[in-house]
Amino acid sequence: MLLGDATGPRGTHEYVLTAAADAEAMKYVGAVAFHTWGGATPEQYAAWGDVGEWLGLPLLAAEVGVDAWAHSNRMYDTYHYGLREAQMQQELILYARPAGTQFWEFTGDYGLAKTKPDGTVEPTARFWLMKHFTDLTPQKSDVLATTSDQKDVLVTAFRTPAVMSVHIVNLGPARTAKFEGLPPGNWKMVVTTETDFYKEHPLGAALSLPARSIVTLVRQNQ
Repeated sequence: MLLGDATGPRGTHEYVLTAAADAEAMKYVGAVAFHTWGGATPEQYAAWGDVGEWLGLPLLAAEVGVDAWAHSNRMYDTYHYGLREAQMQQELILYARPAGTQFWEFTGDYGLAKTKPDGTVEPTARFWLMKHFTDLTPQKSDVLATTSDQKDVLVTAFRTPAVMSVHIVNLGPARTAKFEGLPPGNWKMVVTTETDFYKEHPLGAALSLPARSIVTLVRQNQ
């Protein structure tokens, strides 16, 4: 069973503490979980990660989504909403440290694609933002420690024996970034902005981060 599975992340880790102290109840618990609607502060996310570490159980960010009411008026159908989703993905990885996330907004209520009148399917801008995480994050990877000196630039990194990838979400204006600690190698760069989706570019000496964008660096390990 899941311990918690609370409908929001803000201070709700306290909800699980009584059950966590019950040795008989904990015999049936396989993971700790919370839902992400509405988001949380870094400290509130971290509290959930701390509970999982304290109990020695994996933490699951279940039913990951930004706005539980966005399905009612298609508020989700914008690039801005997709960038909020990308921000949430980064914050979960950085602060909550979950073993896995379940992206609720893959459902039809929050469609990442539209069906046109002629029956063809057209991806939305949100589709391309999420594609960075689904296609460019290596499966069963280790999450590496990362830091950023800009609060509106969120950086996460992942590594397997075969692949290393780095996601950079820039929530603010365009800027040039300086990176330290990236190993040498043949890196490729994939960029999504509000007007240009999932385009591959060469990686030069300086890394340009377009305004309100996600940039993913990928390297095949030798």
